[in-house]
Formats: sequence, structure tokens, C-alpha cells
Amino acid sequence: MSVYLIQHITNNNTAIDLAITFYSKIQQILLKKCINCWIDHKKNSVFFLIKAPNKSSIRKLYYKSINLRPYKITPVNNHLVFAFLKSVQQLKAIQSKSLYTPQKHSVFFLAKTFNKKVFLLNKVKTIESLSFKKAIIQNLITSYEGHQIEANENIIASFHSIKNALGCTVSILDKLNKRTDNSSTKIILYTSIHNDNKTTFSEIIPKLTELLYLVKKKEQLIISSKKINMHPSLSSLKKIYWLDPEKESFILSLIDILSKNYHKPKFKVSDICSLMMMSKTKLYRNCKDITGKSINQLLKDFRLLKSIDSITMGSSAINQISTDVGFNSSSYFSNCFKKKFGMCPKELSKQKYSLGFPHNIQLS
Repeated sequence: MSVYLIQHITNNNTAIDLAITFYSKIQQILLKKCINCWIDHKKNSVFFLIKAPNKSSIRKLYYKSINLRPYKITPVNNHLVFAFLKSVQQLKAIQSKSLYTPQKHSVFFLAKTFNKKVFLLNKVKTIESLSFKKAIIQNLITSYEGHQIEANENIIASFHSIKNALGCTVSILDKLNKRTDNSSTKIILYTSIHNDNKTTFSEIIPKLTELLYLVKKKEQLIISSKKINMHPSLSSLKKIYWLDPEKESFILSLIDILSKNYHKPKFKVSDICSLMMMSKTKLYRNCKDITGKSINQLLKDFRLLKSIDSITMGSSAINQISTDVGFNSSSYFSNCFKKKFGMCPKELSKQKYSLGFPHNIQLS
């Protein structure tokens, strides 16, 4: 059995996390055949040393991986293995700093408190419920020393302490779950290194906000972090979905692709497969696992949610809006809209001023 050096190019912390997480997975499968793993920041790479019969057997390890592929697989002899392991000792300080030294993190808290369908069907009840939920959430964020960033139909806040973020989340769900009208409340917790906060807020938070509306799973709390382990405060919650780095990378890439292409009528699932560089079966499986929806349904829902923004914010005709959000047929668009939201788009267009629809509800 030969020894192979596997190189992964890593341009950011997310890429490093993906590679390290993947190594941990194959380590459980291969056991002693995994010799070592280390980070070389100068080469922007993560390296694995693994025993395997041939290159083909190594490539098979990556078949089920969503976004990870090796940059290079090189056979090495015992002398080189010794040299690499010696180099790892020299890189130990770097590796320790990257993987084990405690870093200051912010925890971003995103809460969806608004259900568009329920609002369209029962305006008064929904506004009362929304005001009550917002008051509970905002008060608890303050009491747990959180900093509120936005408070529209979604509430976004940040915490400097993971413990406080978890405590606040558990308290919110505990209070809201006692109400009969709480089916629409979902919360995402996302950790970010302090230095990356600006990037996180400008690029990642908008995508996670869209995920709040697109996810159909029963879980009320979505945790996207390696830093948040099974804290004792989470034991009282049953509906938790853990979004590991691999799944996080997949869903953020998918939402980015949908955001840039949903308006194209000819944009289909086959195009998504091509842009995501994966088979239709794999795309469907990953999408269903994270959102609870098929990729076809996700694309349709994305377009329908965007159409609400156009109807309530603009003055375009329904025919034009249906085309703008990627529907070939205006009648099909109207049928899909009514099935999802309980009223026709023309009804919403006529009532948008009397409805008092919150104009800050946008997905973009």
C-alpha cells in the first residue's frame, strides 16, 4: 500500500474548515491509514498524508463530497513522508494558531417572525402577532447583551458571547412556542470571526435571510457553526438543524446562483446542475436535505417570493411581473401564486395599499 500526499488549495477560512472537516470524516473511515493533516498558509493549502492502494481509491473518497475536490494527488516514498512529517513539526505553531487557539467570534442571530401567506389571509391577526413576537425577541436580545442590527419583519442581531446567543435563542423559542400562532418563527445562528464581520454582514447574512424563507423543514433553529457544540441550554430544544461547513457552502452557493438567474425564463434545473457542477440526483438530494424541498420547488418558491416584492413595491402589470421573475406563462404564475399565498396576484395588487403590506419585506 502506497502513501499519497493530497493537496487542497484554500483561499479563506471556510475552505480550510471544509478540508479539515473532510479529513476528520475520512479519518473515521480509514483509521490508521490517515497519517497526518496540516495547513501551510504560505502555500494557501491543506495537506493530507494517506495510505491507499492507488489514486482511484482516493478519488472515490470524494464522490459524496459536495464542494471538495483535491487539487493534486502525489505518491511519495518513505523518505519524503519523513521529511513532510518533520515539516509539519515546524508548522505546528501555525497549525495550532489556525485550529486550536481561541479566536474572538461574533454570533449573528437571524429571526424570521413573518409569514407572508398568513398575512395575506389575515392582516389584522398577523400584525398583532408580529408586534408581540418582535417585542419578546427585542427585549430578550437586550437582556442577553445582544446588539440589534435590523428589526423589520426579520430581526438581525449580534452577540459577542456564544453562551449569551444560545441562552437568548432558547428563551425566545421557549416563550414563543407557548403560542398557537408561532408556526412561522425560525432562527439561524451563524458564527463569524470578528475580522470577517463586514464580509459576513454584506455577503452571507442576505443569503441566510433568504434561507429563512425558503427552508421548509420542521426545525425551528438552524445552527451554522463548528464553534457551537451541544451546549446544555440546547437540550430543551428538539427542532435543531445543524448546518455543517459542507452543507453551508452548498446552500450559500445555491442561493447565490438563484439570486443571479431566477429572472431568466429559460433558467432550469439543468442549468443549476451545470453551475453547481453536480448531477441532478446529487443536487436534489442535497437540496431536499437542507431545505425540505426539491430543487424544482425551491426555484419556483424563490421566484414567487421575489414576485411579492415586485407587486407590493412596483407598479408593473402582473403579466410583466410574471416574466420578470422567470415565468413563461402569466396564467401558470397566477395559479402557482394563489396555491402558495392563498390569493391571486391581481388581488394583492389591488389591495396593496389598503393591506398596509410592510414595504421593507424584501429578499434581495
